[in-house]
Amino acid sequence: MLSLVFISAPLTGGAQVINPDTNLCRETGIEFAFLNGVQTTKLQAAQALGVLIGIHGQSAPGGDQIKYETLYNYSNGFEDFVETFEQRLQEQDGLLAGRLELFFEALNGGGSWWDNITNSVPAAAELLNGFNDWRNAATIRYLTAMLGNPPTLANYMEHQSRIDNWILEGKKILLVAHSQGNLFANAAYAYAAPKAAVGSVKVVHIAPASPTLNGEHTLADKDLVINGLRAVGTVADITDSIPAYQQRPAGINGGKDLLGHGLLEIYINPGLEISNRVKSHITTALSTLVAPPARATSGFFTTTLTWDGSGDVDLHTYEPGGSHVYYRYMRGASGYLDVDNTVAYGPEHYYASCDSARLQEGTYRVAIANYARAAGRVATVQVASWDDGVLGTKSVTLGAATGDNPVYAMFNVVVSKNAQNGKYSATLAP
Repeated sequence: MLSLVFISAPLTGGAQVINPDTNLCRETGIEFAFLNGVQTTKLQAAQALGVLIGIHGQSAPGGDQIKYETLYNYSNGFEDFVETFEQRLQEQDGLLAGRLELFFEALNGGGSWWDNITNSVPAAAELLNGFNDWRNAATIRYLTAMLGNPPTLANYMEHQSRIDNWILEGKKILLVAHSQGNLFANAAYAYAAPKAAVGSVKVVHIAPASPTLNGEHTLADKDLVINGLRAVGTVADITDSIPAYQQRPAGINGGKDLLGHGLLEIYINPGLEISNRVKSHITTALSTLVAPPARATSGFFTTTLTWDGSGDVDLHTYEPGGSHVYYRYMRGASGYLDVDNTVAYGPEHYYASCDSARLQEGTYRVAIANYARAAGRVATVQVASWDDGVLGTKSVTLGAATGDNPVYAMFNVVVSKNAQNGKYSATLAP
């Protein structure tokens, strides 16, 4: 094995030199990561990120290009809210059974559909009020449970692998979190800060469901969710006053949010003064991030390997043209193993070239081997693409050493080119 802990493939010079006409990736210096709050689907998280992109644009005040991504928070109880709403619809003599399209309006405290329905079915008003009372209590209960028993490291694994990749590639990192997402942002910051250069990771807290702060925060006085947590513990100080429900302008999504907690309805609603504080905090953080050193190169897709202790675990990539890229042969026809770790924890890092003249179409098989001294360790591999962020994260407990034989098949990554528009994509296949 190579004797150095970190080794950059000598033929890359630490960066790709690509003809602009064949470059599939936009050079960026900042990773803007959004961590969603309670009651948020993946689609809603993506929509919120889209709004943040519209506000802050593609470049920071200092000129760095920004790449946006969602670090999705799966622990939000959203399915329980849908299930409870459906049950309450069925309780109203079946008159509204199956009308799940009313759910999102209900989360905002009502809407045009509800106005029409309550005029015809008076009992529906009671249903709506009852659901919102339950929703408020249930949200506080979910957040209180998480504060008392925060998610384990296993819940953070996907986020940590992504952070490892960003630090390796020398990215400035901004974590922007709303509501429950702040619990995950605090854990991400605690993980990243000791590994990253000073000032290269910052956090902006929006409606934080935790008294722990690692950056500037914003909290509305009529946020019934977060301020409701004061009954069971401490939360951050109120920073802004917002109008009462009836006087509030609708948010970017057309909703008003009865609970005063929504990101789009309250905190980045351009009709409310509070949005200026959030915007200012994010703009300041973007402009004051410090550039860290880079030890790896961004690619059209990347594969990052880490493990939970000492030992030597190896990342192997079989490229479509037959190249076998690992520590003995670090340069393939399409990509490079530019970081190799022989001691403990990783990371190891492979990237496929952003140069369409070099990138091969077809299936890239990703596997790992316990080269030595890593039996019983949990190894984690994450694949991420330039366009779509994390494609998959997978962990395996390692058995006895196998040397150069990668017995653990982890992912098949398919790179393809659309014949109509010429766009390349990376996806996972069984």
